[in-house]
Parts: sequence; structure tokens; C-alpha cells
Amino acid sequence: MGTTATASRGLRKRERTRGEIVAAAERLVAARGLDALSIDEITEAADVAKGTFYTHFTDKDDLAAAIGRQIRLDLEAQITKLNHGMKDAGIRMANGLATVLDFAIRQPVRARALMRLIPGSVDPETPINAGIRADIVLGQKTKVFQVPSLNAAVVVTLGSAMSAAMRLAETHRPVDAPYDFATDVIAIALAGLGMKQAEAQRLARTTMDSRRKDT
Repeated sequence: MGTTATASRGLRKRERTRGEIVAAAERLVAARGLDALSIDEITEAADVAKGTFYTHFTDKDDLAAAIGRQIRLDLEAQITKLNHGMKDAGIRMANGLATVLDFAIRQPVRARALMRLIPGSVDPETPINAGIRADIVLGQKTKVFQVPSLNAAVVVTLGSAMSAAMRLAETHRPVDAPYDFATDVIAIALAGLGMKQAEAQRLARTTMDSRRKDT
């Protein structure tokens, strides 16, 4: 029993140390980009030894993948929880887009890190994009969306969300009225999927207004 408890404490410590390295690297990547960073700078920011870094990651690319994956998984978990039981494709898509853009407004450092570390995320068939792909398919089946190509619709929607999130996360030239900007982006994205303009604007306004009230 003592051995089991010791192993459990060791695992928790290992996970905590890994999390501290990822968190420190997130901040550095968001500010300067991955290529400009050295392992020494990352370990100094995380207050760990260089050998500890290599206990958890093989190299910077391995760390970058862990950062991007964790942030994206956090967002996907939020969207999944929000859309649980929701059958309306338009609302599901609006919720997903609003979650990403609200994240960029509230957590610009993490948003910039995510944007720098997800070069492969626009692949319409990659597993991490299964959610948005399924929502578009649902919209096609229920006649909410009208798109000539599923893959193109996934890529364009992802591109809109990523570009808008990058702009909203910019701190040197911040967006005036960011929630209004996000509302317009969502309305345009929904209309681009074939939703009627008035309904797209209504959904966009509703989803972003609820988040604006929480600020």
C-alpha cells in the first residue's frame, strides 16, 4: 500500500512538472514564437533543470505539439459541454465559433500560442476537426446549411475562426469593440455556410451577447 501511494505521488509530481513546463512555454511562444526560443529559456521560465525537460519532451517540436494539443482540447471540451443535447446545427456552430472567439478575447496569450502551434489543424479530415465537420454534415442533412463541398466548408470555417481569433488576441493594436467584431465574424461565417442572413445575425448576436454579459 505504501508503494502504491508513493508511486501515485510520483505520478502527480511528474504531471505537475510537465504542466508547469507547458504553461511557461505557452507564455514564451505567444510572445516570441517557437523558433526564437531555446530549451534553456524554457527551463529557466519553468524553473526546472534541463534534464527535467528531456524527461518529459524529446525536443521543442514535441513540446509545441503538447501545448497546441492541450489548448485545443480545452476548447473542444468547452464546446462539447455547451452543445450537449443540442440538435440545431446553426446553434451548435454559433456556440463553437463564439467559444473560440471569446477565448481569444479573454485569454489572448493562450490564443496566440494556439495560433502559432496548429499548422496542421486546417486539415478537414484530421480527427481534431471531427466536431466541426459533424456539425456541418448535420446542417446539410437538416437543410440549415447549403455548401457545395464539405471539405471546403470545414477549411473556410476553420480559417475564419483562426484568423478572427488571431486578430482578437492582438494586444499591440487591439480591436475596438471586440464582442461586436466577433459577432460580425460569426454572422458572416454562418451566412457563408448557407444560412439566411437574418437568422445568421440573430444567432451570432445571441451567442456573443451571452458571453459579453459574463465579462
